[in-house]
Amino acid sequence: MNPRTDKQVHHRTGWVPLMDIANPSEEHAMLRELVRDFVKEQVEPQALECDRDEKFNLDLFRAMGDMGLLGLTASEDYGGAGLDAIATVIVHEELSASDPGFTLAYLAHSMLFVNNLEHNGNDSQRERILPLVCSGEWVGAMAISEPDVGTDVMGLSTTANQREDGSWVINGRKMWITNGCIDEEGTPADVVWVYAKTGINDRGKTEISTFLVEKGMPGYSVGQKIIGKTGMRGSNTAELVFENCVIPEANLVGGVGDAMIHMMRNLELERLTLAAMALGISRRCLHEMNKYATDREAFGRRIRDFGQMQRYIGESWAKYRASIYLRYCYKFGIR
Repeated sequence: MNPRTDKQVHHRTGWVPLMDIANPSEEHAMLRELVRDFVKEQVEPQALECDRDEKFNLDLFRAMGDMGLLGLTASEDYGGAGLDAIATVIVHEELSASDPGFTLAYLAHSMLFVNNLEHNGNDSQRERILPLVCSGEWVGAMAISEPDVGTDVMGLSTTANQREDGSWVINGRKMWITNGCIDEEGTPADVVWVYAKTGINDRGKTEISTFLVEKGMPGYSVGQKIIGKTGMRGSNTAELVFENCVIPEANLVGGVGDAMIHMMRNLELERLTLAAMALGISRRCLHEMNKYATDREAFGRRIRDFGQMQRYIGESWAKYRASIYLRYCYKFGIR
């Protein structure tokens, strides 16, 4: 996906139209229109109900698989779309303007799992699993956080020990895992990207490795679904339990001790798309602010006609526009 060449960008003092930055190619613009229509027709009508009921809309999620949106950065050879970072920002921004909770579930699947597997898995793992997660047949998750250490990776207590036959045995608990379960019955995620301690390396430091744990493997279960969340209620959050969970040697990702490399490789895109979610939420907040200020009257006038209200709206609009540039301009190298 190459930016259009009909407009020159001056990297020091030049100005680029806003929508050229947000949609630097015809393909990006078409993707945004596709997702925006999908949001209007299918996401917005269910957003309030699913948020209120703390329900993850699995059917809607799988509809995104039919549209080719669950494997944005995965290779087309494995059912992905083979798109770039800007494409991921566009999709997360548009979804979040309607249903941030559902978008978080989408991010956990498409960025934390699919993108991780695309860049860090081996050919055999990609060939076997990517088509299933790109289509939506499988729901993926990533498990780092634990009850006692949060996201302190080096403090993990979950362990993985290798047996003589090459298989691994995982023991431990993971907490607050998005997509950890996929329904009200507590059905576990179909596949989870799990970080576990595998020993101490030659330099005396904790060695963390990455494993693919699949539904049906003995010892893998959901401990509890987390309910009563203050936000992001449209995504399922769960505790995952690994009790003498046996996984085959082939489900080790990379080499022993490679987990930190995997984590850092994926962190940039994860943070980028999380920021895109904030951009979509901001856009919706601004829309609702304007609507309320137009509909609400005081002293016989719309409150948007009062100077103080105009100041609030104007400052919010300026911050939102600045956020767009901050999020997209790095594609052009503008500082």
